[in-house]
Amino acid sequence: MFKIDLDDVKDFRSAMEALGNLIDEGEFSITKKGMGLHALDPSQIAMVIFNMPDSAFSNYEADSEQKVGVKLDNFNKILSRGKGSRMSLYDMDNKLVVEFKGEKSKKSFKIPIIEIGPGVEREPKVEHDVNIAMRASALKDAVRDVSLVSSHITLEAKGKTLKISASGDDAEAEVEFEQGEDSGIKEMEVKNAARATFPVQYLDDMIKGAEDSSDIKIALRTNAPIKISYSLGNAEFTYYLAPRIDLE
Repeated sequence: MFKIDLDDVKDFRSAMEALGNLIDEGEFSITKKGMGLHALDPSQIAMVIFNMPDSAFSNYEADSEQKVGVKLDNFNKILSRGKGSRMSLYDMDNKLVVEFKGEKSKKSFKIPIIEIGPGVEREPKVEHDVNIAMRASALKDAVRDVSLVSSHITLEAKGKTLKISASGDDAEAEVEFEQGEDSGIKEMEVKNAARATFPVQYLDDMIKGAEDSSDIKIALRTNAPIKISYSLGNAEFTYYLAPRIDLE
């Protein structure tokens, strides 16, 4: 049994929408320390790890660890109806109850708790050569710019420069950043130069949930999964995406 209360549903709704950008359904782990999720996208080339501590909620009660599987599309539609309301989440008769309370009103929804196959418990073991912290808006703009010419984009880090590029049948695009507040890159550590290519739609789905003014951390290694992480309110997100390997 568990019961979770939030005085303002806004941040929680944003976190669930960020998850829904990448996965269709997810199994949340409700523990005494908070709620979390490890999941692969339907194509199994991308992973998301989500954590939200018990301190993020106005009230948090969990007797023991419990798995709660839900279809995120349905869950997010319901959460969108709770603007300006206090929210409670609890389980009852194998259903997740979502309850919204206003000053003189109350409404509730019940979502079936579904069983989801074995999840992914461990993160990929990758020793990344490049670690970058940059403003989310700068990364979003660069991804959107180069995505105009191809469905895949390349990230290349060398020295103090990050290059994001793409090449299509009819055009090429390239955005280059050098470390500095004005460029959007706040920190950049390069042990060895790194270069890898990724499907742009997945990258866009991963980063679109981040607030424009926040920081996104990128970890890169040549032809290895990219790691992307950021905070959204009290929630922490970590993503991994497998690269496209070009055989020459």
